[in-house]
Amino acid sequence: MLNRRAQILFDKELWNQITKLAQAEKTSIGDFVRKTLRDRVAEEKRLEKRRRAIDATLLGRLISKDKIDYKELINYGRKW
Repeated sequence: MLNRRAQILFDKELWNQITKLAQAEKTSIGDFVRKTLRDRVAEEKRLEKRRRAIDATLLGRLISKDKIDYKELINYGRKW
């Protein structure tokens, strides 16, 4: 349910592009803008989750006192 209103001003060029894209998707401009923003927010959440996973992996490698056995990793990777 929609319960918040926002007023956004677009320049003429962007407005024309948004209008064409909304028409191509056969939806209203409001629905198009909401869908685009939802997709963008979801993408940011996905990227942040990936960044945290990478940071945790790198931190785990830095904390590890043992050296990485690259030969073992290569041989493990050859199994697949």
